[in-house]
Amino acid sequence: MTRYFFHISQSGQTVLDQEGDEFTSLDDARANAVKAVRELVAAKIKGGLMILNEHMEVRDEADALRLIISFHEVIEGQLKR
Repeated sequence: MTRYFFHISQSGQTVLDQEGDEFTSLDDARANAVKAVRELVAAKIKGGLMILNEHMEVRDEADALRLIISFHEVIEGQLKR
């Protein structure tokens, strides 16, 4: 299993995930990241906040960037369903 870290970048600031989570594959980590982004977007919308150029970076134990999940892409994916 690999430990992945999910950092959130918004408005030029990054909130670092210090603990991370272990997943058996990058696909599992991606599914978890998309679910977390959906929850963050829903909370922002309920709070009347705008979603600007925000994204989640998924990094592995070596701090290598493995994925970037755009909040806008997640929203668009939901709207196409």
